[in-house]
Amino acid sequence: MLREVLAEKSGISPKRLQFIQENASRMYKVYPISKRDGTDRIISQPTPELKALQRWLSRGIFQRLPVSSCAMAYKKGASIRENAKAHVKTSFTLHLDFEDFFPSFSTDHIIRYLSENTKLNSDDIQFCSDVVCRHGRLTIGAPSSPAVTNALMHSFDLQVDSWCSGRGLVYTRYADDINISSAGSGSLGDVEGFISATAKDFKYASLTINGKKTAYLSKKYRRSITGINVTPEGCISIGRARKREIKSLVHSFKLGSLEPELLWKLGGLIAFAHDVEPDFVVSLKKKYGSATVEAILHQKTPRGLRGPKE
Repeated sequence: MLREVLAEKSGISPKRLQFIQENASRMYKVYPISKRDGTDRIISQPTPELKALQRWLSRGIFQRLPVSSCAMAYKKGASIRENAKAHVKTSFTLHLDFEDFFPSFSTDHIIRYLSENTKLNSDDIQFCSDVVCRHGRLTIGAPSSPAVTNALMHSFDLQVDSWCSGRGLVYTRYADDINISSAGSGSLGDVEGFISATAKDFKYASLTINGKKTAYLSKKYRRSITGINVTPEGCISIGRARKREIKSLVHSFKLGSLEPELLWKLGGLIAFAHDVEPDFVVSLKKKYGSATVEAILHQKTPRGLRGPKE
């Protein structure tokens, strides 16, 4: 049924769709990218044809399934800004991280979830799981992976949020990052054990906590939640270090000494700052001129400025 609908909408023959299903794991370009800690993250980039099918399944199937309000990534209106804002009225935060998050979801997990939570028949369920996985696992690089994880994590998010709400705690999950916050000290002592036990019993993924990334954060010191600082005054900020970096790059741009490859990065940093802390962008415009900042955001050199070197 699903293949017939796809064939009609996409123009891809049913025979070709069956070939893609049977050979999906071979239709990837695999390469590493360096992470900040010096290790490599393996990216599995699907071919354009497979990617198109994955996007269709993401929009047509997985994005239509329930997603918790605690999930702060991969859905409309979600962002790292909203994730951080959820914790501004608290004083203490426990940060937990899932290890190898996407590969924690297998074809068996997806089949079980779709069998128990949708009316798709067994052939359609097998087709979905085969097309969105590589060698039986979700991958970093497939456009369908985020929507699949959000759907499958729904019951986990509800269970954790219910437990936290009953204790006056705030729970959010941004992909593999979990943050649980409290207003008072001593309220987070049993949280890590609860999350570990819940992850162990979870039936739609093989979740494991990465103990190396577990951190207890306090209002007394800098709390960084998904890269955004939550200040002691209950505000969100991009942080002093990032502000200094932006100012330095803007200064270089105005002098005409900014390397061309850094211009796009700077534009992204200013756009990020505008979303999180717009007053900082106002101060940039006062110090360096609105024309300079707008030129960076629009990737062009205003009259009277030399801009980046060619």
